[in-house]
Amino acid sequence: MLVTGDAAGTLATRTAGLIRFHATLEWDEAPAGPGSCLPAPEPFFKHDLEEVLDPAGTLLRITGTILAPTDRGLGAGLERVMRSVSNAATLSGAVLEMRSFKERRPRPAPPGPLQALALDLWRAGFSVRFSPCWTPAPSNVLALGVHGDEEALLGFLRESALWEPS
Repeated sequence: MLVTGDAAGTLATRTAGLIRFHATLEWDEAPAGPGSCLPAPEPFFKHDLEEVLDPAGTLLRITGTILAPTDRGLGAGLERVMRSVSNAATLSGAVLEMRSFKERRPRPAPPGPLQALALDLWRAGFSVRFSPCWTPAPSNVLALGVHGDEEALLGFLRESALWEPS
């Protein structure tokens, strides 16, 4: 059981996929005000990419992750980031190197265990809701939001013979 920061009682119908992304832009001379080259997140993807410019101003490193609850959103998010970074490199005359690695695929929750957990929570008096989760999870692991009722929900999971928090 993956415990997430989602609202208490939120069961993930699917969990997000994760792509690790790294790019470097390098110039012979520091460009005039390179500015940010990252796109804004869209409803179908999020990112936590960070831009770090070296003190000389000739090397920009971009590192972080891209998240999406669907394969299509993950691919579109990666494409949007790659286009934005490559456009910035082209317009500023930078040498560009990009790498990405799909660490986790988005995946649906297994319906049988999801229904069993929902029923157990409901019988124990917890409110239950269903929603996609932006937290990546390993396969065969259910995700449960506990934010707002952490102590009670974690206690329920610890006392249960079927469910165990991670």
